[in-house]
Amino acid sequence: MKATYTLLPEFAPSQKPFVVKKIVRPYFSTDFHFHKECQLVYVLSGSGTRIIGHSIEQFEEGDLTFVGPNVPHVWYSESKPNEPASEAISLALYINPETICEHLSALTDTMELRQFFKESERGIRICGQKKALITNILKQMLAQQSGHVGILASFLQILDQLLDPQELVWLNVPDPISTYTSQTSGRVPKLMHFIQQNFKEDITLQQAASVAGLQIHSFCRFFKTLTNRTFSDFLNEVRIGFACKLLQQSDLPVTQIALECGYTNISYFNRCFKKINKMSPKAYRTASVAKN
Repeated sequence: MKATYTLLPEFAPSQKPFVVKKIVRPYFSTDFHFHKECQLVYVLSGSGTRIIGHSIEQFEEGDLTFVGPNVPHVWYSESKPNEPASEAISLALYINPETICEHLSALTDTMELRQFFKESERGIRICGQKKALITNILKQMLAQQSGHVGILASFLQILDQLLDPQELVWLNVPDPISTYTSQTSGRVPKLMHFIQQNFKEDITLQQAASVAGLQIHSFCRFFKTLTNRTFSDFLNEVRIGFACKLLQQSDLPVTQIALECGYTNISYFNRCFKKINKMSPKAYRTASVAKN
């Protein structure tokens, strides 16, 4: 299920900083897609499966999630035998991150906000009291007149809530390699580049230690301190992340995907995949393509 780029019509005529709208459909079913705008979605009615990046979860009435820019996503309804399908109603707040940061930069430092938009590429589920507060503000925004100062005040309240990490649940783990390649010198970028280029092969601990210029014992201690993971666990996260992309975007058999990701033992691949994603590769693929 390959994601396609979508140009949101609400933003096409002008560089609007944000748009709030109510969406009513017979059922949730759209293409697996992405766009440059962020998206805050509150489900008023309906249930089904939600895919954000590599995360696949069931959703129901009351679900509140935030999707960062250019992240593939979809909500779709699942028909249940002998049960009438409930109407799909949601409130959506679309945010153009570049435009809103440009507008706000004249008033305040936007570094924290820009960092949040970047991190939101992992996808966020919002819960607890924060969910109740944000959904109430969303409903207020829908009733407020577009262009009125009140809707701007409501929007800023939502941003303020999102910048507070309390009651935010990240849906995807950060990409393990890009987390460390921001360092521009030293052994870390060199090591991460080596892993990125060779994770499909049988990388030995000795090879990785040699690239880092360390003895194996020192390398193991260095790597655990750097990533809070063993080298083996880190390598599995990189490989399983690639496997998720192949399961979503190709028809390759699971055994072939395991080989493409560097696993020669299919049972070990299945165990690693289930440990990280809480479901088997087969179940993951079934969930990601069920709408088709």
